[in-house]
Amino acid sequence: MLYTIALIIHTLISILLVLVILAQTSKGGLDANLGGAAMNVFGGSGASQFLRKWTQILGLLFVASCIILAFLVKNVGNPDVKALQKRQSKVGQTEAPAEPAAKAPAPAPAEAPAQTN
Repeated sequence: MLYTIALIIHTLISILLVLVILAQTSKGGLDANLGGAAMNVFGGSGASQFLRKWTQILGLLFVASCIILAFLVKNVGNPDVKALQKRQSKVGQTEAPAEPAAKAPAPAPAEAPAQTN
């Protein structure tokens, strides 16, 4: 459950980070495509400072969420030992036995020498 929540938060941070990076005016990103809307809202240089600050904040949050997910993912499928042993015994019961390899015919037994009395 905790992993799912962390994954959703990580996805939202990723989307916001992409949007903030594209909204910056360096070489015509999303801001140029929207007709300079960021410049109209924040003023001439206010957009770049504001977006640069949020890029740094979201970048740090992205790195932190990556580290948190790395620690959470190792515990996602970590059942206790008894549950693991129970699953392994079920797998052993459902596996088909391996077919024996083609054997060479067994050599005929040697005839015993005739006994003379």
